[in-house]
Amino acid sequence: MSDVLLSIRDVRKSFGRLEAVGGVSLDIRENEFFALLGASGSGKTTLLRMLAGFETPTAGEILLDGKDVSRVPPNLRPVNLMFQSYALFPHMTVAQNIAYGLEMDRMGRTEIRSRVGEMLEVIQLSHLADRKPEQLSGGQRQRVALARALVKRPRVLLLDEPLGALDKKLRGEMQLELKRIQDEFKITFIVVTHDQEEALVMADRIAILKDGLLLQCGTPHEIYEQPESRFAADFIGVMNFLPVHLRNGRLEADDGRVFAGPIPDGLGEGDAAVVAVRPERLRLGASDGENSLTGRVTATAYHGLDLQLHLETPNAPKPVLVRLTADAAEGHRYAEGEEVTVGWSAADTRVFPA
Repeated sequence: MSDVLLSIRDVRKSFGRLEAVGGVSLDIRENEFFALLGASGSGKTTLLRMLAGFETPTAGEILLDGKDVSRVPPNLRPVNLMFQSYALFPHMTVAQNIAYGLEMDRMGRTEIRSRVGEMLEVIQLSHLADRKPEQLSGGQRQRVALARALVKRPRVLLLDEPLGALDKKLRGEMQLELKRIQDEFKITFIVVTHDQEEALVMADRIAILKDGLLLQCGTPHEIYEQPESRFAADFIGVMNFLPVHLRNGRLEADDGRVFAGPIPDGLGEGDAAVVAVRPERLRLGASDGENSLTGRVTATAYHGLDLQLHLETPNAPKPVLVRLTADAAEGHRYAEGEEVTVGWSAADTRVFPA
């Protein structure tokens, strides 16, 4: 997965005075599962539509195999787009829906039957080939739409919020199913999503977009463990933020408590910052001796595999969240108002300018 297939070079898109995408540059590799992640209005869907050919960049280049395709019509690009709505033809069977694109390309009947049969095997719906979309579950319709997009064997498959219409449990199952199919076909998948968990589970790499700009690009582990901005830290997963100031080279809270962590470049004496730590990195007690704080329990949330404590502390404007495993919480019922001390290491601390 080292060869670059798609290069996005300083791509911009404006609609009148609104710049929806503001100079994004990315390299996407062959056979990569790549996620464009962001909230509504971040520019991710506009960027996807430019990759598909439905929008033309105001500036910049989109290179596929080294050739600029930014002004090539959608039907002449080796790219397919799978819509969130699936857009299956209700009067056609599963097999006919999958075959439709090949028939429009006037492919021979024998080849069409072979490819459709192959796709039905891949999506594990051979036994439902003669059913109509209304006779299928949401997950089955999603797989049919995916098969119809893949049957033409594009170089790149674009997926616009592909799991948004499914319930939570089915979404989890289909995340792994999409990953399996992508790995089997060795086709580059680019998925647009606002769901952080979805991106973390499926993608080889993730690009975080905000207000049309690229904030960070990296593997799920890099994005989660090493966020490069406060927005990225807050957007991916759950993060606690503790206000501090840099005083005498130390990260000091208003109550005088000092936290240990990496001081970011450019943070000057007296500047405001935030210490950030994930709830699962907090441990009961302050045994590591690097960072600690004490708060009172205001709420608990039981999730089966873990217990989440909400701590009110003078060090943070919002409750500090502590995620305890079932083993750590075993044998103790945390009551509202109970005082709890938690600690964490400097290595698990991120610091961002305020």
